[in-house]
Amino acid sequence: MRAQIILAAALTVLAFAAGALADEAQDILVKTDATLTKVKDQTYQAELKVLKDGKVVKSMNFTAKLKGLHMKLVRFTAPGDVKDMTVLTTVDDAMYVYIPSFQRVRRVAAHVRNAGFMGTDFSPEELGSAALSVGWNAKMVSQDNDKWVLDLTPKPGTETTCSKMRVEVLKKVTSVASITYFDGQGKAVKTQIREGWKNFGAVTIPARIVVTDLRTGSRSEIVFTGATVNTGLSDDAFTKRAILRAD
Repeated sequence: MRAQIILAAALTVLAFAAGALADEAQDILVKTDATLTKVKDQTYQAELKVLKDGKVVKSMNFTAKLKGLHMKLVRFTAPGDVKDMTVLTTVDDAMYVYIPSFQRVRRVAAHVRNAGFMGTDFSPEELGSAALSVGWNAKMVSQDNDKWVLDLTPKPGTETTCSKMRVEVLKKVTSVASITYFDGQGKAVKTQIREGWKNFGAVTIPARIVVTDLRTGSRSEIVFTGATVNTGLSDDAFTKRAILRAD
């Protein structure tokens, strides 16, 4: 009986510890998202490059606008064949894409959210999403003096084809430094590395984001060339109607 009591107590302690770690991991994810709300809105200019065998085979420019945790609009500005193509994430986490040649706004279905976008290794989900804590549950994997390592699994109702994401969060800036994406079979299929951190007013962002497809070896990268914050973007800038305007 005494051994059973001791075992039960030990299991209770372990369960409590596991729950505490889960709460800590989710809290870290919430704080990571909160870094996006240090300013009211953000606008970035960037270049997206596709590389094959180390050589740039495609280059596009875009502007990204963010407000809060859920509203994001990415509009391509060059070259001419992609000009005004847009990916929009609305306040209710719906995702839409606008292709000028069709003159239509289409909702992005869950099964294509992680597919390569416009011949790049970035998916619509990677381009359009900002927040993580709302749609994903976090579990602590490890930590050291510099970073936390978390495993994220989708919450019920989250539209994604990823079964898991492993993220590294830098403690110094409370921001995601790397992501490894896993498919439905639990196999790692893609990595995203964020590096060259720079301060733009109240926000610190990576100057370069590199995505590598582990299945093909293909690589795409985003280089940020400029940023402005607190320009007074309205909620109306992140609607299906706004996606049709080239502003």
